[in-house]
Formats: sequence, C-alpha cells, structure tokens
Amino acid sequence: MAVRRLDRSWQYDFTLEGHGRQRKAGYRTKAEATEAERRKREDLILGRKRYLLADACAMYMSATTMKVGSRDYYERCWNDLQPHIGHLHIEEVDTSTIDTLKSKFSPTLGPKSVNNRLSLLKAVLRFMWKRGHLPSVPYVPMESVPERNPEWYTFFYLTTRLGLRAGEVYAVARSRVRDVPPQLIVDRAVQRGNKSRPAMLGPRKNNKALTLALTEDVADAIRWHIRQGYAGAEFLFSKDGTFSVRINAHERPLRAVQRALGLRELSHHKVGRHSVASQAATSGHSIKAIQAQLGHQSEHSTHQYAHLGQVAQLRLVAGLEPSAPPHVNVRSTSGKG
Repeated sequence: MAVRRLDRSWQYDFTLEGHGRQRKAGYRTKAEATEAERRKREDLILGRKRYLLADACAMYMSATTMKVGSRDYYERCWNDLQPHIGHLHIEEVDTSTIDTLKSKFSPTLGPKSVNNRLSLLKAVLRFMWKRGHLPSVPYVPMESVPERNPEWYTFFYLTTRLGLRAGEVYAVARSRVRDVPPQLIVDRAVQRGNKSRPAMLGPRKNNKALTLALTEDVADAIRWHIRQGYAGAEFLFSKDGTFSVRINAHERPLRAVQRALGLRELSHHKVGRHSVASQAATSGHSIKAIQAQLGHQSEHSTHQYAHLGQVAQLRLVAGLEPSAPPHVNVRSTSGKG
C-alpha cells in the first residue's frame, strides 16, 4: 500500500514510485492521503504544471484591468501576503492556511484592511480556478466588520463645525488642543503621498498657523474621542502616527452616511469648508470673520466659498415684496385705457 502512517504521528502520507515520499504537512485521514495520491498521479500523467501563489498573483495582476490607485493598493496588500504564503503552491492554500495567515497580520490592521487582503487572495485563487489550474476554490473566512464607524464621528464634527481641510483634520494632535481657554492650533497638515513616498506631515497651506476658538460642544467631542480610545499617542486620528498614502480613509464612511441619510454625495471639501462658509454668510457674518475662520490669505478666496443658499435668496426676495403689488388689484386697473 502506497499510503502509510507517519512514524510516531497520527498523520498520513504517500509514496509515488520514482518520485519519492510525499510528506507535505501530512493528512488527517487515510482517505485524504489516497485522494492526494490520485491527484498527484493525474498531474504527472497529464503533465500539469504547479503554480506558486506568487506567480499566480503576478498572472492575475497582469490580466486584470483596474485603475492605477487600485492596482497600487493591491500591490501593497500583496506585500503583506507574500512573506507568509507566497512560497506555497496554489493547491496548498486551504482554509487552515488562511486562518494561520490571519494570525500573522499586523495587529494595527483593522477588519476591513484584513478583508481587503483576503479578497485579493480569493480573487487570485478564483482566477486560477477559472483557468483550470486549480480544482476548487477553498473557503476564505472573512473578518466581521462593524456596521458603524463611531471613530469617524469627531472627524466629521470638526469638519462641519470648523471648516478645516482634510489634511488639517488628520494632523490634529493632542498637543495642539488647549483646554483653558478652549482653542485648537492648526499649524500642520498631512500632505498626500504617491508611489515613491508615503504621506508626510508638513506645514499647513500658506505656512501660517491658525488659532481657532472652540465652543464647548467641539471640546466635548474631542474629549469623547480620546476617552473612547480612538485617538493615538500623538494624533487624534492616527493610532501609530502614520497615514494612508492618499489620506482618503474618511471617504468611505462619509459616503456611507450620505447614502444612509438619502443625501447627495458630496466631497469632504464641500461638506466642510463650503458648508461652513455658506452657513456663516447666510447668517449674516462678515466676510472678514469667515476669512479668519477658514484661514484664507485673500478675501477673494473667501468669496468663492461664501455663496448664499437657496433659502437665504428666498428670504431676500420675500423681504423686497411690496405692500400692494399692481397685479393684485386687477379691478382698479381693468377700466383704464
């Protein structure tokens, strides 16, 4: 019998004549070892090539059409997978291997980031299965993701109350928040990275520090964010002091909230700076005050943001309504020539 039990072990393996003993990681039952022996014989008879997972991923990336940003992201995902399973053949990747892989990921990765890496692995295996190089696609256990993202609450609260740019909100640090009097010093911003360099922390636009007075509700939102453990040691919105290359981690939660509320999807810039300036102008605040809040160097830039809303324009028209319009008293004018 070719299949035999390993010495001092409960696992089984098999031996093929002329190809030596096939130990691999061992099989739990004799039936599994027999099935593996049959597949191995078929592969040898048909001359079927065995592919490494690294080669399969390269084939998938070259055959798939995707945007440049998505391709860069999946290449970074593969860099996290390659050291652990890149050397395996695609037939050796099963559910237990994937469970072991998940335990080796960095603890800083959230459930969504882990699922993105597992989605890439699943796509590669499915790609090879469709082309006949893999008998079946193993089950890939995904991480459970909470439906809500409360850690983004303070991010959007600061956006809609203070009118800060996205890079400026990411750069808010604990040391820049003053309790007495409540103030926020905005002197830095996270600059977007690219393929050759990561996102960098630098001075804010115009290289001028901006000191903003905080109301009690904004200060309470920052304290709540820190109490919940969402803040890092230095920054409010970064656990380890690093930022995503495109500093766009806020975009998906923002779109999810807008869809849930049935709102038109707007960018962070429009939800924040445009909205704050428009509401301030509608409420009757001076352009100089709005300019100081947004940190604009020229008043012309503020005028581009401080556009009146439709309700404010309607109030303006209603305020100019005459007491007795000519078209109301039709009888008094019908007999005149």
